[in-house]
Amino acid sequence: MRRALVALLLIAACSTIASAQQYTYYFPHIASGFGSALSWKTTIFISNSSASFASGSITFTDVNGGPFNVAFIDDVARPIGGGNAIPFQLGPGETRKYESVVNGPLMTGFATVTANAAVLGTAMFTQYDANGRMLGEAGVPAAIPLGKQAIFVDTTGGYKTGVAIANPNTAALHIHFELVNTMGQVVAAMTRDLPPFQQFSIFIHELFPAAPGMVGRLQFWCTNPMTAIGLRFDPSGALFTTLPPIAIAGLIQPAVRWEIPGIVRRERLLS
Repeated sequence: MRRALVALLLIAACSTIASAQQYTYYFPHIASGFGSALSWKTTIFISNSSASFASGSITFTDVNGGPFNVAFIDDVARPIGGGNAIPFQLGPGETRKYESVVNGPLMTGFATVTANAAVLGTAMFTQYDANGRMLGEAGVPAAIPLGKQAIFVDTTGGYKTGVAIANPNTAALHIHFELVNTMGQVVAAMTRDLPPFQQFSIFIHELFPAAPGMVGRLQFWCTNPMTAIGLRFDPSGALFTTLPPIAIAGLIQPAVRWEIPGIVRRERLLS
């Protein structure tokens, strides 16, 4: 009898722990509002893939780490959420769609999705011209923080590649950047600090003004994990696509040696 009682208590404790589990992921770049000649809208899809009821929220943070207050509507144009957060409740298999309302100056930042069940999601950028005509759109996959990442770069023929990085940590990030050509050679390197909960987006030619047009990759790493997304624009700036990052560990061999003037660093393949 005592053993049965202990077993029941253990099961109850495990169930409590499981029910208290929190799922968290990020959309590293969110944009909404009117720019100088173009406007941007962000759409977010959320779906409950679990067999249980799910509740959670999408919280928006601006580039300076403060509340990113942007209005959203749902799939039937009803205002949803308030301030910088959208709460949601999803039954098993249910899906929601949220669109930002473009009614002010362009703002950017990142979003954090938290839920008590396995909730999946993706975001989507839509770009419009001055007359409100859609020029293009691209998906932004959900991201988890990683310490070592890379995006592919193509800045030939007037194309532009950019990267957006968000710091979801309570500590500042000291991020190392390396621009690597097709031969695996580092052609430029620098470091940049990113304070807690802040985000930035920048083009490769802004990060490395002296770098030539090239094909290769931008690899970046730091002690604490970060979230990121790459973007590639055509020469006109009207057409674009997103470039999901990949883990650096998937690109290098064990004990590969990267040499930069004044710096010698060894990286090992993650186990």
